[in-house]
Amino acid sequence: MARTVKAKKVTRRTLLAGATKAAVTLGLASGLSNVTGTKARAAGQSYAGVHLVILSAADGNPGYRITSPYIPQWEQMTGATVEFTEVAQDALHAKAAQVLVARSSEVDLFWTWAGYTAEFGPAGLFKDVTASISGATDVKDLVPGAMDAVSYRGRIYGLPRFFSIRSFYYNKRMFQEAGVDPTQAPRTWDEYVQTARKVTNPAKGQYGVLHQYGSNVGLLIDYQDHLVATGGRMFDSKDRITFTNALGLEALEKYVELSRLGVVDPASFGLGESPAKRARWIQGHSAMEWSWAGDYSMSNDPKISAIVNEVGVGLIPGIHVRSAAITGSEAYAVSAFTKNEKAAIDFLLFIASPAVQKDMSRRTGWYPVRWSAFNDPAVSAGNPMILNAKLQAQYPTYRFAAAYTNEVTDLLGPHLLAAIRGQETPKAALAAAAAEVEPVVAKYRQRS
Repeated sequence: MARTVKAKKVTRRTLLAGATKAAVTLGLASGLSNVTGTKARAAGQSYAGVHLVILSAADGNPGYRITSPYIPQWEQMTGATVEFTEVAQDALHAKAAQVLVARSSEVDLFWTWAGYTAEFGPAGLFKDVTASISGATDVKDLVPGAMDAVSYRGRIYGLPRFFSIRSFYYNKRMFQEAGVDPTQAPRTWDEYVQTARKVTNPAKGQYGVLHQYGSNVGLLIDYQDHLVATGGRMFDSKDRITFTNALGLEALEKYVELSRLGVVDPASFGLGESPAKRARWIQGHSAMEWSWAGDYSMSNDPKISAIVNEVGVGLIPGIHVRSAAITGSEAYAVSAFTKNEKAAIDFLLFIASPAVQKDMSRRTGWYPVRWSAFNDPAVSAGNPMILNAKLQAQYPTYRFAAAYTNEVTDLLGPHLLAAIRGQETPKAALAAAAAEVEPVVAKYRQRS
C-alpha cells in the first residue's frame, strides 16, 4: 500500500533526526485504467516483495496531487509496495545529501530538478541510467525542457514527472474594476507596474502582485523571474558571477520597487513553497502573479477557488526583452545505492508513460513530459495552458542550475530578503552575496 507524508515545514534539526511520517491511503486517479507499457512488465516481470522508497518534495495541493495518485495502480500491477515521503523543499536537499553521502540504500528515488541533478549526478550519487532509459522508451518523445530536470552533460539519471515553464496570470475582474483592459496582459514592465498600482486597494485586502518571500528557494525564483526579463543571468559559462552586473542590479531594483510601492500582497512574506502560494492566489487577493501551470486548474475549481472564470493568462512582460521565462520541470532520480534499480526504473517509466502523463495533465494542469501527450488535442482541450506554454516557449527561457545551486540559494536568499525589507540597498545586497558566494563557486571551479 502506498504511503505518503503530508508536506510540512521541516527544520534542519528535526530533519537530521528523521522526517516524521503520517500515512494515508491514496485512491487511483480518476479516469485512468490499464496503464501498461514498460518492457519489464511486458516480459512478465514481477516485483513482489520489493519495497520502493521515494523521497519527494511536495506532491501538489490537495485534489491536485501529481505523482502519488498513480502509486496504487503501479503496486497492483507489479506486486511491489511504495513508501512515498514528502519533505519541505528547503529541507529536502539536506536530507537527500545526508542519505546519499552516507551511501545508504534506504531511499531508492529522490525528487530532483536541474540544480540537484547537476550536483548529485556527476558526483556519482545519482545513478547514470542513460542506457536503461534509452533502451526502454522512446527518448525522442520526451520533451527536452522536461528532461533538463534529470539530465546533465548528456547523461540521464531518472525521468521527469512534469514539464514546466513560468506563465503570467492576471485577474480579469480586478483589471476591469480598476479600468484596465481585461482582455490582455501588460506587455511591458512599465505597464505591469502601472497596472499593479491601479488595482491595489489595501482597504479591500487587494494587491497588484503576489510573490514568494517565505523561503530562499522562493526568493531566488522570484529574482530570476526579473533577471531573465532583463536578459541577465546568474553566472557565465565559466562559472563567474554575473548577477552583480548592470542587468542583475536592475533586476533586483525592479523586484524591490514593487514592495516599496506597496503593491505586493503582504502574505507573500509567509509563502515558502509553491503550493502555499497557489492556495493564496486562488483566494483572490492579488491581481497578478508569475507562476507555474498548476495554478490555472485550481483557479477554476469552484470547490476551492474564489476566482473561478476570472483568470486570464498571457506572455510574461519583459524589461529589456519582449518576454522571457524561467523553467521549473521536476523529476525523480535513481539513487546510486539503491538495491531496487529495476523496480525504480520501471516506476519511472510508468509515471512518464503517455497514458499517465495525459491523465496527470488533465487532472492537475501541469504539462506532460511527452510530445505525444503534449500535442494530443484531447489533452490540449482539457488544458488551455498548453497553448500559452507553446507561445511562451518561443521567447528566451532560463533557470540557474549548477553543482553549487543549493549553496548559492542559501547565501543569496537572505540578502534578497534584506533588500526587499529595506535593510540593504539592492547594490549592497548583491555585493554582499557575491562576497559569500565566490569562495563556494571557486571550489567547484578548481574541481572541474
